[in-house]
Amino acid sequence: MESASVWLLVFFLFIMIRTYFSVKNIFYSNKKIQENISYIFTDEKICMEGETFSEDFTWNSVYKVNENKEWFLIYHNAQTMNMVPKKYFTKEQLSELRDIIRKNNVKAKLRNH
Repeated sequence: MESASVWLLVFFLFIMIRTYFSVKNIFYSNKKIQENISYIFTDEKICMEGETFSEDFTWNSVYKVNENKEWFLIYHNAQTMNMVPKKYFTKEQLSELRDIIRKNNVKAKLRNH
């Protein structure tokens, strides 16, 4: 039984290390996600602007939004998301963004405050 536990631990460590290097490779191979990105949220769409690109997408194309203590995670599909830091928002802006998300019937897990 002890041998199975050791193999399970080795497998778990392998998965964690593999995931770390995969994410690191994705980050360094995609110059767009390394840029400073500005966001403008309207009732109709989300506007993103980086140093070398600008992109708009409508709320009805958003797969889901999750809000945690420090971030809004805006998913385009089950694997791809934009991470929007909340530290640059005022309390009023946070409330407005939550209202926009709700008004657009986006599948979302939002905080109450």
